[in-house]
Amino acid sequence: MRDVSYLIALFGAVFLFAATVAWWRIARKPDADPPSKKDDKRSNLAAIIVVGALLLSALAAVVAVLGWLQR
Repeated sequence: MRDVSYLIALFGAVFLFAATVAWWRIARKPDADPPSKKDDKRSNLAAIIVVGALLLSALAAVVAVLGWLQR
């Protein structure tokens, strides 16, 4: 059970890394001075990736606790 939680946490870390890269690109190179629709789409995608990473991390924590309780 512990290995499963590690695997889920690894996927969460990959998602968080992808979100960091997306936010970095948005912050470093905005398309226009006032944000454009493309910036909005990129921001929404980055926010969705962050939520996915948080959900995967929470799932990994739940699996780890369940594995700990089964001992």
